[in-house]
This record gives sequence, C-alpha cells and structure tokens, in this order.
Amino acid sequence: MRVLAHEMRRGEAGKAAVLAAAAGVWYLASADPATSDWIGWWNQASIKVQVYGVIVMGSLMSAAAAWSAGRAHRTGTRAWADTTPRGGLPQALLLWGAAWLWSLVAYAVLTAVAFARTAAVSEVTEPVWSPLVLALAMTGLQIAAGVAAGTLLPSRIVAPATGVFWYGAFVLLAFAPGLPVARLLPALDEHWDAAFRPHTVRLLVAAVWCAGAALVLLALPALVRRAVVGPGWAAAAPAAAALAAGGLLLASPAAGPDSFWATRTPQPAGASCVTHGRTTACLWPADRHLLPQAGAAARTVDRAVGRLPGFHHRFHETGLRPDGPEGAELPVNRPVVDRQTLTEAMLDASLPASPPGCGPHVLAETGGYPDLFLVQAVLRSRAGLPAPFYGDRFSAAVERILKAPAADQDRWLSGAATAAGACRPVPALPPAVPAVPSGAGTARAVPAVSADPGAAPPADLGATPHADAGAARPVPGPPSGPGAARPVPGPPSGPGAARP
Repeated sequence: MRVLAHEMRRGEAGKAAVLAAAAGVWYLASADPATSDWIGWWNQASIKVQVYGVIVMGSLMSAAAAWSAGRAHRTGTRAWADTTPRGGLPQALLLWGAAWLWSLVAYAVLTAVAFARTAAVSEVTEPVWSPLVLALAMTGLQIAAGVAAGTLLPSRIVAPATGVFWYGAFVLLAFAPGLPVARLLPALDEHWDAAFRPHTVRLLVAAVWCAGAALVLLALPALVRRAVVGPGWAAAAPAAAALAAGGLLLASPAAGPDSFWATRTPQPAGASCVTHGRTTACLWPADRHLLPQAGAAARTVDRAVGRLPGFHHRFHETGLRPDGPEGAELPVNRPVVDRQTLTEAMLDASLPASPPGCGPHVLAETGGYPDLFLVQAVLRSRAGLPAPFYGDRFSAAVERILKAPAADQDRWLSGAATAAGACRPVPALPPAVPAVPSGAGTARAVPAVSADPGAAPPADLGATPHADAGAARPVPGPPSGPGAARPVPGPPSGPGAARP
C-alpha cells in the first residue's frame, strides 16, 4: 500500500487524471441547457460522462500508464526491479492500480457535475449507473493495455502511440457501429431519450468482459518476460470470465433498429398530459418538466388549427402509445425545449402524414416548392411564428392566403389537410383580394341645401353620392307656404340684356 500511494503521488497518471478531469468539468459545466442534448435526461447524462471518460480520459490515461510502465527501462532500473520479491503480475497491478484509482476519482467529479446539472432541470430523480460501471471497466482495460505496451515495448514513442491508437479506434468504430468488435470496445455515443433505458444485463456483461480482459493483459508481460516470476494460474479465472462474457456479447442477437445497449421503456400507467381547447399534448412522466412549454404550445396550436377538421388535435411524445383513436407523434429531440420549438413541432405534426411512397406535389404559385411547404408556412403565420422564406413568389402565395377571409382560409386549410392524407395536391388558392388604389376612397354624399333654416336635415346623407367632384350642386326649389318670400329673379341672360 505504501508503494501504491507513492506511485499515485509521484507517478504520471495523477497529472494526466487532473488534466482530464479539469477539461471534463469545463466541458460539462459550460454546456447550455437550451442547446444541450443531455441536461435533463438521466440516461444522456450518464452517456455523456461515459463517452468522455472512455474516449478522452481513457486514451490519455492509457498513454500515461504506458509512460509509467517504461520508466524502469528509461532510468536503467529494470534489473533491480526484477529482483524484488514481487512477481510480474503484482508489478503490473501496481502500475495499473495507481492509474485506475486516479481515473475513479476523476469519474466521481465528472459524475457529480453532470448529475447536478440534470437534477437542476429534471423533476425525476432516477440516476442511471450502468453506463458508468461499463465506463470504469473500459477505462481499466485501456490502462491495462497501456501498462502491457509500456512494459513490453519500452520506447518513448509507445506512450503517445497508445493514446492515439485508442482515440483512433473509437473514431473509426463510430462510423461502423454494427461491427462485432464494437461490442468488445464499447463507447456508447448514442441518443437515448425518454423512450429508451439502458440494457442493464448487457452493460454488466460488457463490464465483466472489460475487467477480465484487463487482468489478462496485465498478466501478459509476466508471461513473456522470463526474468520475473510468472502469474501462474492467477490469470486463468480472469481469462475464463473474459472468454465467457466476450462470447456472450458476440453471440447476442442484435436489437434490430434499436441500440444494442438500450431497450424500450415500458409504457407508463399514466402519461403527463395538458389540454387547451381541442388540443392535447402528452409526454413521458420523465419529461414532465416540459409541461409548461407543452401547455403554451398547445394553447397556440389550438388558436391556429383547433377548430379545423382534418388536422390532428392530440399529440403524444415519441414512444408513447396514443390513448385515443387519433393522434400524432410529437418529437422531443432535447430534454430542454423552448415554447417556440415545441409549437413548431406540434404544428408540423398536426398535418396528417402522407401515405408511404407519396411524392411531393409541386405548386406553381410557390415558385416550384412542394405544396406542403406552403401549408406549414401558413400555419406558422397564423400561430404568430416566423414563417420560412423561400422567395418572393412563395411569400406572395402565403400573403394571398392570409389576406383571404377567415372562412376561406379555414376552408382551404381543411382541404389541404384532407389532400395531404390522401396524397393529393392541395386545393387551388383562395381568390386574391383586389387591391384598393392608393388615395382612393368613398366620396361623401352632399345633401340638398334647404332654404328654410328650420328645416330638418335629410334622413340619409349617403343617398346621393357625387362621383365627379366638379359636378354642379343641386339648386334648391322655391320655399312653399303662404308666407314664403318670392324668389328674386336672376339677371337676364344674353349679350344684349339690360342691367337690373
């Protein structure tokens, strides 16, 4: 234990672990919940810590272990180390334990940071530990490979080459996740939303494989180097465990379209739902922290299409079975979603999906874009959201629909929804509203002027409108009644008329 403590205090693995932990804390603490794909989901929080620990910290710790294992050769103390009472396997275990325990401390710090950020968002406190157990075992395998490489090939270039090897292997396997070797070198860079949960049995079997393979690699230098005492039968049990666990992983059937390391979450007894008018949105219980955003989105969608037939008015998050005869799948791609993003997703899901094999119908009025693009733009405009811009003709078509009377808008949208579900083009656009010329207005009617000051005003001032502003005004007739004054005759007309 004293030698182990000295190696942990003075060895290179401690410095590498501190560097990896500091970079990991900055990586996890600086993430923005509004754009993060893991803050708020316990599955993804564990995946994030695991994938960083295996790909980044595991590669760095493997290189540090290889450098520590080659120290005896670089300092010329290999012969002295081989005369100690410890055999080859205890020497390798000493170097491995010093590096792996530092990795354990770094994992604890990273897990605390990631889980604290998720707990601040999610209302469900169910941390997921199985990916972290696999990560600890996989990191142990990487460190064991570094110890074996540094002992058997005591060269300065081996340490950086070991780190580059592990990092490059994970990068290559990311492009070919279906290869069987990917099951033996697991780095779970996957997306598990609320519809999935870890396949605990497979993750634990993989952890047994990694731990057994690590002990076999640590015994390998003692088997090759005859100057030290061999491991004897000590490596037989780890070798058998690694062989059994690895064979079980390779023989396990694939999960089809789903992940090999995850399984479907059982349907809950009751989903978390919110209703506004005719619109209902249901989420997984683990995502009930999104109910305020889902309620605001449902309220906006209900104002836009809640009264229109042909549209979906019930939405269920991906993976939930609908509780009614009709409904639409509502994708939630992040554990933290704002109201606008959820509203846009709900509006897009409200339109019935086209049958399989149905191609897009190009609408000439939009400038050659599919007709469903126009429907989505109109829906977003009615909901008060920014509509996408695809050119002047497309915007003119959107404005033409929005300027139509409300009844014509609703009729066109309902027909478009029915057409989308039947793989038919949308109906013809509503007739364009004629534009009013600039400066034109309705002329006021000029009432007849009464000679009697006490006469009542005319009953209808708009009965005799004058279209021509220069037209002669009507001449009032003579006043009637016994006391009415006679009209004064006008001057005689004609060039030779006398003056009055």
